[in-house]
Amino acid sequence: MLLNLKIFLDILKFTKGPQDLPSRPTLLNIVIIANIVVGLITIDPKIDYLVNVFFAVIYVIVTVFFIQIGLKLKENNSLNSVKYKSRYLQVCSGILGIHALIAFLTSVIALVIDPAEMLLMIIFLILSLYASFVNGHIFKNAFDTTMIFGLGISLLHSITVVFVMVVFIQILFI
Repeated sequence: MLLNLKIFLDILKFTKGPQDLPSRPTLLNIVIIANIVVGLITIDPKIDYLVNVFFAVIYVIVTVFFIQIGLKLKENNSLNSVKYKSRYLQVCSGILGIHALIAFLTSVIALVIDPAEMLLMIIFLILSLYASFVNGHIFKNAFDTTMIFGLGISLLHSITVVFVMVVFIQILFI
């Protein structure tokens, strides 16, 4: 497990990609559980733990389906014989593992810094932008494309996650 953590840290440094992670369902299950556990760390005491866990579960589900659909589309439209669907476990593990690490770091920072301070918002913005670039790096490797295209996929992923969360918020509060 420590080797996998090192690979995740190397992905954060842009020196490795999802292809360096083991292609095992066990790792994917661990990072899914890590995302849910990180969801238990509440940043705002006014927000219930169940709401945070609910959003963590939505993030995991949307991400898993987004990657599955993306890899299937890439494989169906690929001119070469590369099997992109075989990268599914590694890409999901990479995106969800990085998300768990950055979400944990964000939660710890939020617990240390007063939420009323503007510094916290600036740190959140910087970490969000950094996470987008790391996800772009992962998608670049997963889809054998350029960093610009990887960033585009990362942006599309973020928009999809936010859209689904907004829909669920609307459904829950109607």
